[in-house]
Amino acid sequence: MNNTLTPHIEATLGSTLNLADFQNAVPLLKALCIVNETTTHRQALELRATSQPAFFRHRTWHLDAIAANDRQHLLDLDMALDSALLAGLTEAVPAVITFSLLQHDPNTSEPVELARQDHAVELLPRNQWGGLAQLPEMIAAFVQPNEPAVARLLKQASDLLHQHGCDPSLNAYQGGARHAWEISSALWSAVANLSLTYALPPASFEQRGQKIRGSQQVVESGLATCLDTTLLLCSALEQAGLHALVVFTQGHAFAGVWLRAEEFSTCVVDDITALRKRVSLKELVLFETTLLTHRPAPHFETATDHGARQIAESASAPFLLAVDVRRARLQRIRPMASLTAPAVTEDAAST
Repeated sequence: MNNTLTPHIEATLGSTLNLADFQNAVPLLKALCIVNETTTHRQALELRATSQPAFFRHRTWHLDAIAANDRQHLLDLDMALDSALLAGLTEAVPAVITFSLLQHDPNTSEPVELARQDHAVELLPRNQWGGLAQLPEMIAAFVQPNEPAVARLLKQASDLLHQHGCDPSLNAYQGGARHAWEISSALWSAVANLSLTYALPPASFEQRGQKIRGSQQVVESGLATCLDTTLLLCSALEQAGLHALVVFTQGHAFAGVWLRAEEFSTCVVDDITALRKRVSLKELVLFETTLLTHRPAPHFETATDHGARQIAESASAPFLLAVDVRRARLQRIRPMASLTAPAVTEDAAST
């Protein structure tokens, strides 16, 4: 070891941050450690964290001492984020977090900086999903069953059930697997009646993320990517009490629904055989949501045939993973708050 060395900072952070992360208490700062690889015992240390722009309340950690050739992990990693700033973003904003390690010397008025480290973080607008490269299960936050447009779709689905001589109740699994299918089919038809136009998603959206059109925007604009239609259907299915899935293959997303009151044991399912087994047992159906943009849109049964083929061994696009929305809710991943919902204060939740 060498006395000319100085202590250094090791910090692990997420590369992106948005309102959904904040509302679901996803930690921005995942690990923080001070490493002293010198032969000098250090005392009266202070670690400061600041950001530009200021999207969290500045933090300071005080360390009495760190021994020579030692490391000290900091356990209190809470960062008080500015929820109003995150809620108001309309475009991505680059940000920098700076960590500064200072040592106080009783013989000087100003502390001496021993180490400094900068980390880049991209602040995303509220409607931008960060992609599978971040936390895949956070896509469940963009399944928003309480949006007004979703309620209107459920009313239309109930009317369609009544018109076709079926039970118009949207009572989840109380009517068994057959009625769960009928509800799903009616919701499909209600969305088909919107006469949506397909919008091409960004390249590699499944890894890098994309801006998502919420249900109201889809209804008003008539435009939707594969992920937009998937999230719209999943939102409606969840509001009807059914358990939905978001399925990702390379360059594509589509939806699924359980026909029984079940869910997978984990939020993220990367074993394709688990999906194939449940589909073959008719406990789960997958359906291709981009068919909703066809004129005319095919029947729900055709969409489920297309969905099943996309997880078959002969499928052209590699399977990536599926996110079970019901399991995500059980693990406290909540729908992102509506634009019209009351703002969340920093005291109510922070990451």
